[in-house]
Amino acid sequence: MTSTSARERGPSRALILPGDLAGPSGGNHYNDRVVRELDARGLAVAVERLPGAWPRPAEPDRSALREALGRYTDVVVDGIIGSAAPEELAWARAHGVRVAVLVHLPLPAEGGTSAPERRLLEETERAALHAADTVVATSDWARDDLLRRYGLAGVRSVPPGVDLAPPAAGSTPPHLLLLGAVTARKNPLVLLDALRTLMDRPWTASLVGPPGPDEGYVATVRERSAELDGRVRVLGPCRGEDLEEIWGTTDLLTLPSRAETYGMVVTEALAHGIPALVPARTGAVEALLGSGERDGLPPAGATVDGADPQAWSTALARWLDDEDLRRAWRAGASAHRDRLRGWATTATDFTRALRW
Repeated sequence: MTSTSARERGPSRALILPGDLAGPSGGNHYNDRVVRELDARGLAVAVERLPGAWPRPAEPDRSALREALGRYTDVVVDGIIGSAAPEELAWARAHGVRVAVLVHLPLPAEGGTSAPERRLLEETERAALHAADTVVATSDWARDDLLRRYGLAGVRSVPPGVDLAPPAAGSTPPHLLLLGAVTARKNPLVLLDALRTLMDRPWTASLVGPPGPDEGYVATVRERSAELDGRVRVLGPCRGEDLEEIWGTTDLLTLPSRAETYGMVVTEALAHGIPALVPARTGAVEALLGSGERDGLPPAGATVDGADPQAWSTALARWLDDEDLRRAWRAGASAHRDRLRGWATTATDFTRALRW
């Protein structure tokens, strides 16, 4: 801990981000793109990538966070770190540091934890977010969710941007994509259970994303995929040209998540002119509809109960059986491309939320 306060050393800004999360993720992509946009504007912002067992930190992890906080006067902390460190945030504010927390996903929403651990995560996150000067969420839905969860008013909503891409050509037979980590929250098993009932129809599918920490769950996903006559590929994480090649063959994005604060893959699909099926009552609905519903744009997909394999089976059967519906959703996705927000807009909203 330093004895000289951050304010005595003059104003400085920083983003404190997780340093060693496995595999690509929407949160990491959001962070990296905001950093790139801020840098392009010449805004002086340090980036500290903090390793550690977040959101379950050991004492050395907490000490490293406190040291990092003490180096600046204006700090944004990624929620996987900040939401797990109420004492450190309170210490920083007491030493003149202005602290914001960027919440990509509430800590208890990731799943795979016991009820007592979820309660502990909730208590810790509630205290941390109330200790912060500013809380930024990644969608209007997420902002409202934090109000429901923690009675937290005044959260600033800064949704992600997206880069427009060449329209996907699609495939014959139709190709489905699930893009996300292989975890219970992303819920690939409900999709696989639905596809099992549709073996009499032509389709192929790809599961793309890093394996989650639950090795048993990952093994089950691989086993269920292997039972579908070679029609489902489990590809692991893909980036760059490899991922673009997959997008180019895709006809429908499927996102059966149990929880989503936004679902950046949905706008990425729309940026490729690809429609999507998304889980009802989650932030992914906001990503799918955006301003399109208000502006009278045609639908670019539909919402489905994320936990109900029968609902997914019914929705997919309808899409596979109705060529007119497939064309209509594809046309809707193309129409929605024009209303998608870019990363420059996200960076502008981000700096306004922080008063930078």
